[in-house]
Amino acid sequence: MAKIMEKIETAAETRDDKGFKFWTGKEPCWELSHCTNMVKAECPAFKYQFLPCWEIEGTYCKLDDYGADGKDTSICEICRVYKTYGEGKPIQLKLLGRGINTSLKILEKVAAS
Repeated sequence: MAKIMEKIETAAETRDDKGFKFWTGKEPCWELSHCTNMVKAECPAFKYQFLPCWEIEGTYCKLDDYGADGKDTSICEICRVYKTYGEGKPIQLKLLGRGINTSLKILEKVAAS
C-alpha cells in the first residue's frame, strides 16, 4: 500500500512540475465554493490540484455530520462545480487515503493508543 501511495504522490509531483493541473484555466472548486483558508489548508482538492475534486476521497464537501467517510460522491452529482466541469462523466474516486476524514481517523487511532 505504501508503494502505491508513493507512486500517486510521485505522479502528483510530476504533473504539478509540468503544469498538468486539472484546474489550470478553470475556476477551482475552492473558489466556486467560497472555501475558507482553514478548509483549503485541510482539503485534499487544494493539495492535489492535478485531479478534479470529485475524484478525490475525503474532500471537505464529501464529509458530513453523520460520520461519512469521504467516499460518497452523490453530493458531487448535484454540485455546480461538477456540473460545470464534470462533462456528465461517471464519477470514480482516483485518489484514495489522502482525505480530511482519513487524517482524522489516523489521529483518533494515535490518541487512543
